Amino acid sequence: MSKKRLGVGFIGSGFISQFHIRSWINIRNADVNGVIAKPVESAGDAAALVKKLAVGEGKIFSSITDMVADPDIDALWICSPNYNRIEVMEE
Repeated sequence: MSKKRLGVGFIGSGFISQFHIRSWINIRNADVNGVIAKPVESAGDAAALVKKLAVGEGKIFSSITDMVADPDIDALWICSPNYNRIEVMEE
């Protein structure tokens, strides 16, 4: 019986997200399968890093709702700026 890998979606694409994505090289049985940021276009840098490091699919999502509905996303990493983390959790 093979275990499914944990699929993680990142909320935010700045310094903190990219720091965590770089550390993902050392994580076993988990992949960074999604990224969302506002504006959506800024998620491209984080998604490109995911693909460059081969730590997951790094699919760009346009909403948190779409990301959590994706069957490849099991958990969220909230790496948005401190001032809007509560707002992110309310979405």
